[in-house]
Amino acid sequence: MFMFPLFLGMVSLALGLATRNNYRGFRDWLVKSPVNIAPGDERVSDVFNKVGGNAIRMGIFMTIFGVVFAIFS
Repeated sequence: MFMFPLFLGMVSLALGLATRNNYRGFRDWLVKSPVNIAPGDERVSDVFNKVGGNAIRMGIFMTIFGVVFAIFS
């Protein structure tokens, strides 16, 4: 049970870092995919930077929560 928040935090952190840093063209792949709701817009990279930053913050918080939860459970 304690592994669930730790796993979610690590996945969120990894996806946030991949989106923010364009790891192996991940952001480019997302721009080309049907997930992109505004193709051709020049602000798309800014949106992915903000989403990636928020995912990194949430991943850090959830990973710390998972570690604390694992210690005290």
